[in-house]
Amino acid sequence: MKLSCNTIQDLLPLVAEDLASEDTVNIINEHLEKCERCRCEYKELKSTEIDFENEKDLEAIPLKNVKRKLKNRNIYIGILTALIVSLFLFIAFDKLTKPIPIVYSKAVESIEEEDGKVFIEFSEDVSNYEINYSEYYGEVHYDIVAWTTYLSSIFDTGEVKNAVINVKEDKVDTVYYLNQDGSLDKLIYGESFEKNTITLPRLTINYYFVIAGIVFIIFMILSLIFRKNHRINKITTPIMILALSYILSHIIILGTNGTTYHMIRDFLFIIIIGILLFSIFILLIYKNYFAKIKNDINK
Repeated sequence: MKLSCNTIQDLLPLVAEDLASEDTVNIINEHLEKCERCRCEYKELKSTEIDFENEKDLEAIPLKNVKRKLKNRNIYIGILTALIVSLFLFIAFDKLTKPIPIVYSKAVESIEEEDGKVFIEFSEDVSNYEINYSEYYGEVHYDIVAWTTYLSSIFDTGEVKNAVINVKEDKVDTVYYLNQDGSLDKLIYGESFEKNTITLPRLTINYYFVIAGIVFIIFMILSLIFRKNHRINKITTPIMILALSYILSHIIILGTNGTTYHMIRDFLFIIIIGILLFSIFILLIYKNYFAKIKNDINK
């Protein structure tokens, strides 16, 4: 009969205190001959010195060990469950609050210039907006993007948002509205020598994705080459898991395209979800290692 290490370790306290049947002892001994980890666990149980006051204490030892293992398993399952739930909550929050761009014709109700200022009134479809500063060719430019979200469409308050740009004081040359749908940007203030401009989404985060992919491949190859060297595997495996977690997180947040108009926001979600994925993978892969640490702490 072939039993798992978890089952064997549940029976070890009984064998260590000579309370198991002969058949159970034979099965345990057969397993211990092949499994170093369970053999170490058995030696630790045998080496534990306890001062027994009466026979009841002796009878209670196996039960206490089983309860301790069950408690550790419940803690493990609790932590793993919390991480998985947190992962899905963050993914759901990202999808619900991800900016959905709105084109100029639907986002802007009116634009007025007065006393060196530009007053912009957005439509009720706009849940939020952003004004970005840039400077090139010796000119100061402001770029405006507006968006809605799935969450705001559900809890729509109908509040109209307004923006004021002090173009005179800030010495602004042009103000553009970025449509973010592949169409031309809309010039709403100033004059520019570039009549037809399209602002493309940023690709910077893709560089990190490529780096993570290269790291994963390199350490996977090293892991295969040194698969029999446990010391090297202790280094290569976590790094592989970390790189893989980032790759999966990038795909979850940005898909295979990897383009974004909101780099800081998307990168932050990639990092958070990547950390959660990494923690889940580590707990699953090193389950027995963490169980052993808990046992050592409880002793």
